[in-house]
Amino acid sequence: MRNKGSLRLRMALWFTLSVLAVTGLFFCALYFTTQSRLNAMLREDLSLALEQLSSQVEHEQGQLIFENETPVKPGISYFIMEKNGSELASFGEDITLFDGEPIQENEYSRVWRGDEEYLLLDSPLMTVGNEGIRIRVAASCNSVRETLRVFEVIFAFGVPLMTVLAALIGFLIASRSLRPIHRIIACADEIAGGDLSRRVPEETSADELGELSRTLNRMLVSLESAFQRERRFTSDASHELRTPVAVILAYAESLQGDPSLSTDARAKVEPILRECRRMQRMIEQMLTLTRAQERRYPVTMEEICLNDVFAGVEMVISEQAVQENIALRFDAPEEIKITADQSLITQMLLNLMENALKYGKSGGHVACRAHRLGDWVQIAISDDGVGISEENLPHIFERFFRADTARDRTGTGLGLSIVQWIVQLHQGDVRVTSQVGKGTTFTITLPVNQNRG
Repeated sequence: MRNKGSLRLRMALWFTLSVLAVTGLFFCALYFTTQSRLNAMLREDLSLALEQLSSQVEHEQGQLIFENETPVKPGISYFIMEKNGSELASFGEDITLFDGEPIQENEYSRVWRGDEEYLLLDSPLMTVGNEGIRIRVAASCNSVRETLRVFEVIFAFGVPLMTVLAALIGFLIASRSLRPIHRIIACADEIAGGDLSRRVPEETSADELGELSRTLNRMLVSLESAFQRERRFTSDASHELRTPVAVILAYAESLQGDPSLSTDARAKVEPILRECRRMQRMIEQMLTLTRAQERRYPVTMEEICLNDVFAGVEMVISEQAVQENIALRFDAPEEIKITADQSLITQMLLNLMENALKYGKSGGHVACRAHRLGDWVQIAISDDGVGISEENLPHIFERFFRADTARDRTGTGLGLSIVQWIVQLHQGDVRVTSQVGKGTTFTITLPVNQNRG
């Protein structure tokens, strides 16, 4: 069974992955840009605080003099120290956290206190005569981390939501994009069923799908025209051949029945009769297939009993079975009724049974069995004859196909094509299994009731 959703799913998957990749790259760029900017702002705040402290503090004769009593910026700790690290003064937030921290002049440094990170900046006090005095400012990196944590939470919840939305949107886009292709596939299935009059719905767009639909329709017009010419030729040729073959057959039968004809002459007439009858059968089969293709074959669906059909077929082929020295067996354990065209079902079984007798072995058997499987009926025709080679099995329903000279005695090469058409007309299925030298089995599955819509 065709996996109709495979391409749609792949398209949706690629769309989802593309959206996630772009979103991920954008988020990472935004995350690291924000991190860099926040750290730069924090360093800028510390630098401004350091300049502010340096401009408002003087050290004279061991005394600290403040021009402004509150040179404190919220969130920043201020320290005034001697060169050896001894603290002279401190104010601001968390002033006890940095006792004993080594001085690193004119450099930013990061220290951890517990689970919290801090950024420090040290510098000499820029006043005359105060070379030994150092000032320090410090600030928590918590605000930066909290802002980045918001990004992380958004990413943690946003990625699954984005994945679902991207998959949904991708699936909808893929479904809409592939809708014309689905219409083309549906139309192609109908055409494959034999309706060459169907045309692919043409897209009005000027894209590749529109051009594809128009190209396919041009191809279908050419194919339909070619098939119609072939059918007309086959039909016309068959009709034209019917009369001369019938005349030849009549004269041959008349000669064979002439009492004045010698035994030798009568023997020479026999192959003429045989080939005329074969030709006549071939012409009738060709006409049947032609009418079937053109949907001109009369079909009458009614309830029929398979047991009665089996009895009629057995009566027709019993003489042939005696001539071939092959035992016949018809097996229908219960009365099986189906809705079908009785004449066509009879023809189908006759073609298969005659085929089995023709290629069975002398002293062997041919069996026809039927049984009910729920709403279906299965019919199996088997023989123990020459069998069909594996390479020939895929071609046996093709018109005029001849497997090999061993099997090709008096057949027309059309009987199995007619069988396939009858089975398909009844919405059924036909399969074949075979082994060379062991025999062949044809299995037909038909619905009990026809749903012809």
